[in-house]
Amino acid sequence: MIRHLPNILTLLRILVGAAGAVALWLSWRWEASGEVPAGLGDPVAVITGLASFAVFAFVFAALTDWLDGFLARKLKAESTLGAFLDPIGDKVLVNGYLLAYAAILSFPVEIIVPILAILSRDIIVTILRVSGDKPAGETLPVSLSAKLKTVLAMLTAGFPLLAFVMGWQSTDWALLAWIGALWLTASMTLLTGLNYLIEKRAG
Repeated sequence: MIRHLPNILTLLRILVGAAGAVALWLSWRWEASGEVPAGLGDPVAVITGLASFAVFAFVFAALTDWLDGFLARKLKAESTLGAFLDPIGDKVLVNGYLLAYAAILSFPVEIIVPILAILSRDIIVTILRVSGDKPAGETLPVSLSAKLKTVLAMLTAGFPLLAFVMGWQSTDWALLAWIGALWLTASMTLLTGLNYLIEKRAG
């Protein structure tokens, strides 16, 4: 059972990351509309609870991104399934929260364009991984640029939550800094996607 712990953490990261993004969007929507479904209790408590869960879910999912890999190596439990699920967990977490932010901000062009670029690349790469013709158990090595891209994407997806906690959400500098980071993330994401296609073609 303990040898399956890394994959269990990865699956949990996917579920918690998706739930956190939904909770973030719901907390904003219900606060903006002032309409919380009857039966859920005190509206303020519900909205605060959802927002708090969104922050907790992101932190938990980001930490397990490191922990599942560490445990897999420590327990010598690295597997093809884990290698496949791990990047999916990253993509669900990052894209889920980025789409929630875009919805909260009413999908402005300067935000939705880089998000769609990131999302499109991730979908294409995932499809190629699933439909790949490599032998069972064989995966392409993760490049340093891809690792840096993942770190940058995590920081970019997490920054608005930090801004919310620190009370920076209404400052122009925080928004401009985040938009800049978003475009940088999109650029690195497209470049690593192109590198993946080149390596796949060469392989």
